[in-house]
Amino acid sequence: MWDGFNKRKFPRLHLTCEVVVYPQGRERAIKTITENVGMGGLCLMLDEPLERFDRCKVTLELKDGGPPVQCTGRSVWVVPNRELKSPVKRYDTGIEFLDIDDSSRQRLRAFLSQPQK
Repeated sequence: MWDGFNKRKFPRLHLTCEVVVYPQGRERAIKTITENVGMGGLCLMLDEPLERFDRCKVTLELKDGGPPVQCTGRSVWVVPNRELKSPVKRYDTGIEFLDIDDSSRQRLRAFLSQPQK
């Protein structure tokens, strides 16, 4: 996973949460898990690339017993990644949250502030 320079306004925690991304203009959703999650967005590994600044709907399962957090987002960076022993290319992708309601934001903040197992 590409960690880049950690100059984020919102630090991220390395968490594996189930996430479904619905890219705008595409017919099928992309299911995967997060690499990390923060108040401003998330990082995930995808089998197919999004274009930079593509908008999408995001459904994030926080594993806190509540319903998934749903919001809109946009891809802010996409870095091709290839395992040394595999010809398969994957895409390390950062998605910024754009439209997240207050109750979801509060749930996310509470979830991220808890000690992770």
